[in-house]
Amino acid sequence: MIQLGSLVINHHLPVNEIRKKAFNVVKLLAVDVIVATRIATAISQMCRSLYRSSIPFSLDFELNTAVGHPALWLNFTSEQSLPGISLLTPFFDEVHSLTLKNNLYRIQAILSLRDRQFYDHEMLAKIKSIIEQKSRHELMRELEIKNRELYESLEDLKRTTLLKEQLKEQNLRMGAELNVARMLQQMILPKPEELEIERLDIAGFMEPADEVGGDYYDVLHTDGVVTLGIGDVTGHGLESGILMLMVQTAVRTLQEIREVDPVRFLDALNRTIYKNVQRMNSDKSLTLAIVNYTEGKISISGQHEEILVIRHSGEVERIDTMDLGLPIGLDGEIADFISHITLELQSGDGVVLYTDGITEAKDINKVQYGVEKLCQVISENWHQSAQDIKDAVIADVRRHIGKQKVFDDITLLVLKQHDNLLSELPRSQANLLSTY
Repeated sequence: MIQLGSLVINHHLPVNEIRKKAFNVVKLLAVDVIVATRIATAISQMCRSLYRSSIPFSLDFELNTAVGHPALWLNFTSEQSLPGISLLTPFFDEVHSLTLKNNLYRIQAILSLRDRQFYDHEMLAKIKSIIEQKSRHELMRELEIKNRELYESLEDLKRTTLLKEQLKEQNLRMGAELNVARMLQQMILPKPEELEIERLDIAGFMEPADEVGGDYYDVLHTDGVVTLGIGDVTGHGLESGILMLMVQTAVRTLQEIREVDPVRFLDALNRTIYKNVQRMNSDKSLTLAIVNYTEGKISISGQHEEILVIRHSGEVERIDTMDLGLPIGLDGEIADFISHITLELQSGDGVVLYTDGITEAKDINKVQYGVEKLCQVISENWHQSAQDIKDAVIADVRRHIGKQKVFDDITLLVLKQHDNLLSELPRSQANLLSTY
C-alpha cells in the first residue's frame, strides 16, 4: 500500500477544490479524462452530501491492489455514521461501508487501474503534491484572517504612547488611502433614480467599514433586462477599492454590448480582471454574483454568498452559489466552472443579495449575525416595501453589533415584484431568459 495523501474536510475547503484535486489525481493514474471527470463528480457529490449533514470527515487517497490489479482506494472516515454510499456505487468497482476501531466509520471506494504500473516515483510525488498543496482559496482565506488579526493588533498598538510617533506617518498614509477608497465606493453606487424601474421595487444599501473593504453592488436596466450585481473583494484599502472599480466598469461595459449569456459574461469579465490583477502584482480576487431579471424570471450565476429568493408569503429559499462559478481574478480560465440556474417569480416574490459583512457581523460576545437571522428578519418584513425591508435588516444588524468596531463593509440589495406584476405583463413580449 502507498499512502498518497489525506484531506481533512471542513466548510473552509470548497467542494470545487476537492473536485479539482480528485480530478487531477485520477487523470494521472487512469490516464482517462472521462473516468477522472466521473470520479471527481462522484466525490464532490459525496462531499456536498456530508457538508449538508454537518458531518466532519477526512478523505484518504491510497494506492493498493484489488483482484490482483493496482487500484486507487478512497477512504471517507468520520466519527459519525456516514450516509451517501449510493452516490459512489455507480462510479467505483467496489464500495464498502466499514466500522473501525475507536468508534470510527468509513466508506471505502475502490477504482481498479488494470492497465497501469506504479514504479514512477516522480509521478507519485506529483500526486502527493496535488493532494497536499493548498489551494489559492485556502491561502487567500489564511491571508485575510492574518490581515484582520494584524489590523486588530494595530488598533491596540495605537493606544500606546511608545509607538505613537512611529505610527504617525503610516497612519497618515493609510488614512488618505481609506478616504480615497470610501470615495470610490460611494461614487460608483447606483443613483436613486436608477432603482426606479417599472413594476419593480428596489432598494440598495452599502456602508463602508472603518477599515474599508471592497464591497460592490450595481443595478442596470437594458432592453427590458434588469441586472443585479454584487461582489466582495478580498482584503481592504485602496487596492481593493481599485479592483472594485475595475469590476464595476467591466460589468457595465459587458451589459452595454448586450452580452446576456452568463457563462460568456462571467468568463470575459474574469479574464479582464485577472489580467489587471496580474499587472498590479496583486493577490486579490472577489466573489461575484450576477442576477438577471426579466418578465418574472431570474437567472443566477457566479460564486458568492447564498442568494435569497423570497416568496409572496415570506417563505425564504436559500440558493447555494458554490457550483455557479469561481472567485473572479483568482485564475485566468474559469469557464468550465461557471453555471447558472433559472427561477420563476410570482406576484409579490423577490430576491435579496448581501455580502458577508452582514452575516459575519459580530456582537460583543463574538457571535455572528448569521444567515438564519437575516432570513427571519426579511421574512417578517416581506409584506412591506423594499426600502422598509432594507431598513429593518440594517437596523437589526446594527442592534446586533452594538458598539463593536465594524471590520467589514455592510451591503444589501432588495428586489421585489409589485403584487400586480403578472397581470400587467404583455404576453407578446419575448422571454429574454429563454436563451439561458
